[in-house]
Amino acid sequence: MPPIARSSGLAATLIATVLLWSSIAMAAGTGRAALPDLRALAQHARVSALVVRLRDMHPIAALNPDERLRPASVSKLFSASAALQQFGPAHRFTSRFASHGAISHGTLNGDLVFVGGGDPSLDNRRLHELVMRLKARGVDKVSGNLVIDQGLWGQVPCLTQDRCDAHERASHAYSAPLSSAGVNFGTVMATVYPGDSAGAPTRVVLHPEGLPGYRIDNQVNTVPASAKTSLMAWRTYDGRRSTLHIRGTLAVGHGPYDFQRAVTGAAAETARVLSAMLANAGIPVAGTVITRSGNVNTDGTTLARVQSASLAEQLIAMMAYSNNYMADTLTLDVAANSGQSLPLSLPRASQALEALSARANAFAYPKAAAGNAIFDSGSGLSLGNRVSARDLVSLLAYMFHQNALFPAFYGSLPVPASAPSKTLKHGNSDFETRLVAKTGTLSDPVTVRALAGYFRLADGGFAAYGIVINGTKSKPNLTYRQTVMAYQDDLEGILARH
Repeated sequence: MPPIARSSGLAATLIATVLLWSSIAMAAGTGRAALPDLRALAQHARVSALVVRLRDMHPIAALNPDERLRPASVSKLFSASAALQQFGPAHRFTSRFASHGAISHGTLNGDLVFVGGGDPSLDNRRLHELVMRLKARGVDKVSGNLVIDQGLWGQVPCLTQDRCDAHERASHAYSAPLSSAGVNFGTVMATVYPGDSAGAPTRVVLHPEGLPGYRIDNQVNTVPASAKTSLMAWRTYDGRRSTLHIRGTLAVGHGPYDFQRAVTGAAAETARVLSAMLANAGIPVAGTVITRSGNVNTDGTTLARVQSASLAEQLIAMMAYSNNYMADTLTLDVAANSGQSLPLSLPRASQALEALSARANAFAYPKAAAGNAIFDSGSGLSLGNRVSARDLVSLLAYMFHQNALFPAFYGSLPVPASAPSKTLKHGNSDFETRLVAKTGTLSDPVTVRALAGYFRLADGGFAAYGIVINGTKSKPNLTYRQTVMAYQDDLEGILARH
């Protein structure tokens, strides 16, 4: 009997080994079959892709999962996660007016200090509410200066090329500068109205009304209702004043055309906005406007305050519109709240994202020796960020198991069918309804396309996926069909089988 028992044990071991290697081979084969379009693309581009079942981290598909590439805006998954862990989904950022002066007969005898609270979504509406609360406090006049205090982070250098270039010229909103006292996502807001008839002058209005510091170069023509509306706008700065240039045509009856462009300085723009709002509210300021990066704890008594929407609500907008300003603001907020020394820089603040990635990798793949992802920004606007598909999936797996945070994190990711972007609206029904996704796109110096998120399995479980595509020096430019259609077709195939 003993020899037979030993023989049976050996046979069982051999059978188990065969079954194990068979399952590994089947998984490898499935991985190869599951990503045909991305594998074809990898012949002339750099591709990192990984799809896993979260219940047991079983790999559904993989292609160069540990190759770290430029991730573009899927970096925002890390800044959102870090903010949720630092502050919690219900956190609200506070912006306030403070002063050491006393109020006497409607006059604030001293400086009026606006203390920036690092609110990623502070806009004209909430600033107007703050001014109205100051008015309700009994302030009708300020004898001193209007001070804009951005001391929460200190003066943040631009560093990223797009943001540095935007100081002199900005044709977009995505390259807006950063400040803990910034408003309107670091942009100037304007509206163009058509004339009443073809050939009638168009009109440009800045927001708020009476916003100082801008010259308007408006060369937009009103054209017949049957003609095409086409506008372009950019801002330039000559060292003293900014000019908004608007060109094109606006059809009769066409609704007002709104646009935003990155400003030269975020805190200086807040100073202009508040100056206009205070004047419009009938609260004259006798002194000058000062911007400082001092100590936010020495501003005296709080006279009025407003709070932001909850962090969970803000993340929905940040992810849907891939807002760079919000993502990098949150990254700096995390660093400031963690006690980093001032002034902050975005690369130094982004070390918190690297630490988060290391924790996530250790959680999801405790025995993997993969090193760490690299971040210079939380938005992905920086070309220095380097992230692999495994880094993305590890983070998604890590957040999936954060019971208090996962609902807010998952809820921030758009479903393609209801996303404002048209990038993901060409897939089949499964693609548009069963997954949530964060996209990433850059065009210079090479094409970057990325996608990461979750999808529901047929059995009701969850899977996580990460895909990063980079052009190469020899083939820097990749088309929409080569990139977006490739990962879309491959994901549709996986959804059909799972």
